[in-house]
Amino acid sequence: MGGLFGRGEECGRLREVLDHAGKGMSGVLMLRGAPGAGKSALLDHVEALAATQEFEVMRFDAVESEAELGFAALHQLLRPYVGQLEQLPSPQRDALARVFGLQEQTSAPDRFLVALAALGLLAARPGTRPLLCLVDDAHWLDQESAEALSFIARRLYADSVAMVFAVRDGLDRPDRFAGLPTLAVPSLPLGPATLLLEAVTSGSVDSDVCTTIVASTGGNPLALIEAARELSADQLKGHVPLPDPVPVGQALERTYLREVLTLPPMTRTLLLVAAADSTGDPNVLWRAGTRLDFDANDAAAAEERNLLTIRNRVRFRHPLIRSAVYYGVPLAQRATVHSVLAAVAADLGAPDLRAWHLSVAATDPDETVALELERAAERSRAGGGWAAGSTLLARAAALSAPGATRARRLLRAAETGAVSGLPGRAQELLDEAVVYRDDRHYNGLAQRVQARVHRLTGDPAAATRALLAAARDLGATDTRLARDVLVEALVQAQISGSLAPRGARRRDVAEAARALPLPSAATPTTGDAVLDADTALHLEGLKTAAPELRHAIAVVRTEEPVAPEFFQWLAAACSHATMLGDDNTLHELAWRMEAEARHQGAVIPMALALSHTAVAEMIAGRLAECERQFDRRAALEEARGSEFHLGALLVAAWRGRSDLADQLSEHVTQHAARTGQGYQLIFRDYARCVLALGEGRYHEAYTALAGRIDDTLQVKFALADLVEAAVRSGRNGEARALLARLTDLAEAAPVPGTRGDLARARALLAAGDPKAEAHYQEAIARHETARGPARRARSHQVYGEWLRRERRTKEARHQLRIAHELFDGMGANAFAARTAQELSAAGDPVESHDEADRRSDLTPQEARVAHLAASGATNAEIASQLFLSVHTVDYHLRKVFRKLGIRSRRDLAERRAPDLM
Repeated sequence: MGGLFGRGEECGRLREVLDHAGKGMSGVLMLRGAPGAGKSALLDHVEALAATQEFEVMRFDAVESEAELGFAALHQLLRPYVGQLEQLPSPQRDALARVFGLQEQTSAPDRFLVALAALGLLAARPGTRPLLCLVDDAHWLDQESAEALSFIARRLYADSVAMVFAVRDGLDRPDRFAGLPTLAVPSLPLGPATLLLEAVTSGSVDSDVCTTIVASTGGNPLALIEAARELSADQLKGHVPLPDPVPVGQALERTYLREVLTLPPMTRTLLLVAAADSTGDPNVLWRAGTRLDFDANDAAAAEERNLLTIRNRVRFRHPLIRSAVYYGVPLAQRATVHSVLAAVAADLGAPDLRAWHLSVAATDPDETVALELERAAERSRAGGGWAAGSTLLARAAALSAPGATRARRLLRAAETGAVSGLPGRAQELLDEAVVYRDDRHYNGLAQRVQARVHRLTGDPAAATRALLAAARDLGATDTRLARDVLVEALVQAQISGSLAPRGARRRDVAEAARALPLPSAATPTTGDAVLDADTALHLEGLKTAAPELRHAIAVVRTEEPVAPEFFQWLAAACSHATMLGDDNTLHELAWRMEAEARHQGAVIPMALALSHTAVAEMIAGRLAECERQFDRRAALEEARGSEFHLGALLVAAWRGRSDLADQLSEHVTQHAARTGQGYQLIFRDYARCVLALGEGRYHEAYTALAGRIDDTLQVKFALADLVEAAVRSGRNGEARALLARLTDLAEAAPVPGTRGDLARARALLAAGDPKAEAHYQEAIARHETARGPARRARSHQVYGEWLRRERRTKEARHQLRIAHELFDGMGANAFAARTAQELSAAGDPVESHDEADRRSDLTPQEARVAHLAASGATNAEIASQLFLSVHTVDYHLRKVFRKLGIRSRRDLAERRAPDLM
């Protein structure tokens, strides 16, 4: 083990990680321990082991001062593979090129897209050698790099990549690597610690002294080594008493500092520059040396004592040495060095680094430096470095004189911190910023930032309340901005849905909007059209609001995808289309959102788009496409460290898989409660309704959804189903009330689907009336021109059931046979089974399918890959849609072929969708 005493388990785990990568798979391990526990030594060990196995190795040692430079570590790690950028899909390629400074920063790239691009770049690396990626002191990584590397570690599977991170315990920093496979690196017990002491002292240590040192150091390897170096030979042999306490723990830094102080002055200056420089670039070190009068000869003494090495990068032997060097000199001396490094950064064309060094060098308020920091923050934000931008703005505020300018910078720092995904940091900055509130406009801006912090912490209701408060304050001075804030509030209230408390409901937003009309001289925007339509819906009802809803949709249709609010407006238009029951418009808008989100690499809008496209396909009865879209949404949430069970629940309900639907329903309920996403509950209830209706449990179908019926219902496409459930459970009065709503809906949006639904509902209520048959036939005729087979199948089904009860058996068989073929082709198994029972009763039995026999044992990920491959997607397209590497997609696809006993994609495309579950 190369002198790694007592580390058998750790070395074994590291060998396993390498073995996985060597066999074409991937392995990840987090080493966690106290400073000096030996994490770096373990990284050295696995690096040496990988060299013997012909691994390609890339290593990055993070430093504290670099933690504020966005994407710095990711750039360093991926620099050897930048030449492979052209192999990535264009949105990913452009995102990575922007953050690496290879392309003009026209807009901030999505960090999730950057992470996906980084994964793709690793997968596209040239050659066939396995890769070992090592990151020491990963707790000091800049946030953006940490998020990207964490994403990569979670999505690696069959890529011949091993990743090992070393992280220090006990630091008060967000843990970006939570959930990854972890191995604690503890202190050494007495036996191995004794062996280590004997190794570093050539055995010249008394056993009692050894026991005392081990006890005093707690078995910490670094403390053991440094204590042995600090103690004299007589002390180690027991001839002279040991000092009390033995120099360990924080004394290590003092030990290092004493060693540094024995070095020549110019060597000490060189070490200080190395400690202050975040780049680790020798070129920076030597350029600073020309200004501070040191050169390579002055490095010799430090290298001889193994304090640092200067090769391709400048590296200290241990972070504590760097810390001791940096903090062991007076503040004025550190300021001088940072001033020099600022000049070097200017020479090298690094304005952001120059601004940072100037800010560290400044000891008093300095508006010139603060302005430079502000400009650097803007550049950082434009390049996607939001966390770095927040830090730069906070530093600019610290260098500002007390007053409005400082307050503005603090508020922007808080806002940028919220965008970066750091709610704790953003809240701290916001708390400091609100001390300066002195007018309603500023208060409103602060409340808007507060709302964004609430969004981050998963509290959409609190976000809505804060946005409403912001709109009230801003409305006094800026109606335009206040109404824009109300559009944000509308989105948050919609997410809360039925879980929104009083004061945070969509109706509350509507009342606030009604109280804040656009001035007559102002030109209405698309946001105004959206807000006014929603306001009319919630305050006046669907009949009155329908023209405004249609107008808002028309306005959104004409928008070019350049406005920052474009996706927000498009999502609202999709919601309005569902309110109107206009499935054709929903389909058009949802797929436009998906295309634009894919083109722009916008992840959050993509999540919304996938849900809307999936629902549109579900309404049509194109369940295979619906499932593919929901699979993509689930994969996206999984890659973001979240979960999404709603899509699987809706598909399971339509597939008639009651046991699975019951499990998923509970998952959806719990997730909605945890996150405040009450909008999911109406779709959960719709799924319960569909499942019960398919199985002929009409009372349960009605009660599952009946309590949710109002003008703002998000599942208007279920109204005809509810009429059926009501009629067949003896609730004719309730059925007539539902018919009235459906009549209003058909007048508001006379699309074929809704008009056919209305005819079917009238037929169901007509019962023995001779007009019933004409209504059924009208429903079928209209549904033949609707999108997809679902509505047509349902109309044939209920018509056939009515004919059988009218004892017109031959005609009933014809209608039921059509319905069964449509349901069977859709994979709507519960409805198919219900229709098969009717056919059997009509004397025309059909062969039933045993779902348990037809289902394979594919894992969820394999099923997702199979669905997309069956639709004709290439491996690269599947990888992009499921946020995996191409190698991993290929691996899963080979397993799918083996499990299903097929040989080609053509065979896969011929398999029925339920077979892939």
